[in-house]
Amino acid sequence: MNLALMTDRIETERLVLFPYTPSSLALFNSDLSLFEKTFDVKYRGEELDHLLVSYLRRLEHELAADLPHYLFFTEFLIVCRENDTIIGSIDFKYVPRDGVTEIGYGLNPRFEGHGYMTEALTAFLSFGRSLGLRAVLADTLKDNLKSQCVLRRCGFRFLREEETLWWEKEL
Repeated sequence: MNLALMTDRIETERLVLFPYTPSSLALFNSDLSLFEKTFDVKYRGEELDHLLVSYLRRLEHELAADLPHYLFFTEFLIVCRENDTIIGSIDFKYVPRDGVTEIGYGLNPRFEGHGYMTEALTAFLSFGRSLGLRAVLADTLKDNLKSQCVLRRCGFRFLREEETLWWEKEL
């Protein structure tokens, strides 16, 4: 893993979380093999289906348009130190309003059940606190019990039920 290239990274015992920058995301979008070689990682994250590829292409333009705030809407890749493998991602969904923003995350199902997302989210929340956040929101599908368990383990409290379930964590 090439840590020197992973600016603004967050490190835990088992994981490294590093954000896409405009240039690293452009490389990922144009040549995944070269991205893997440059960062010395293997991509095994969420499936690169049409929706995710489309989102990452839009994100590339959004990052370039608002570089000062990019940490609040870029994806942070989650890399397992043991095997230099990207297993998922985590992000803030927008620039905070009154110290509040929302988080999202995804993990390749092959890596579920090892506490990786709880570890990543715990570190990500500490990072958010250091950026001045006072609270974080999250939503889950009603049947996504695994994600609900991650949120509970990280101290989120249930807020309300709409089309999805909404959660909040005071930082």
